[in-house]
Amino acid sequence: MPKESKFKQSYRSTWESLPDFKGWLQPVPDNPSRAFCTICDKTLYAHRLSLLQHTCTVKHTRLAQRKFIESEKQKSDLIQTEVLAMDVVPGGGVDLNTFVQPDIDSSEDEAPNVYISTVSQPLPNSSDSPSIVEINNSPPISTHVLDTCRGLPVQNLQVSLYKLLDGRWTHISDCVTNPVGRCNEFISREDFKVGRYKLHYDVDRYFELRRQDSMYPFIEIVFDARSPTDHLHIPLIMSPYGYSTYRGS
Repeated sequence: MPKESKFKQSYRSTWESLPDFKGWLQPVPDNPSRAFCTICDKTLYAHRLSLLQHTCTVKHTRLAQRKFIESEKQKSDLIQTEVLAMDVVPGGGVDLNTFVQPDIDSSEDEAPNVYISTVSQPLPNSSDSPSIVEINNSPPISTHVLDTCRGLPVQNLQVSLYKLLDGRWTHISDCVTNPVGRCNEFISREDFKVGRYKLHYDVDRYFELRRQDSMYPFIEIVFDARSPTDHLHIPLIMSPYGYSTYRGS
């Protein structure tokens, strides 16, 4: 009696919208028994359990983490480019819509064309200039969480902020990550003070809902705020059996 094939399941396009596979799973043309991982650049069996196991391999986890870091760096570089493209218009105004647009037909020795919007905002007098704290309206503390097994942001994860006061951790606030895995409503700029803070991530509940074993019931990241004008962005890159963090921008 001939031995039955181990992998009978065929590729299903509906898998591409599932949280475990979204963003990296693609079909293999003319081969319904195979699937393709865009992160690892690898062909896999189109078997759901096999694909789930692939998401937790060391190679997939590391490459997904690298892809996430590169994506964050590109976003940061784009913001810096947009800021550098701003220009000061005649009359003492700052044009927030100014950008530099190279002239494709011009030679390399010619200066690029510059488009300047007619809408500008006047610069305040030096005596009326706001302080640095008033200018900096960005949230003082924020975080971004990514599940490297899936290569996707972690949504609906509860994150709590604590501050060390008189030798004891004092609860400040709670926040839940949004659909892109971000959370920035921990503390207002007015209430933000220099000191030692801690972010507590309730990852046990996250993996429990996914029926996935994990090593860490929670993750805590302790960091120092040395200036009231700081913007401390704390990315968390996690998997069931490991995590890493760094200071973002």
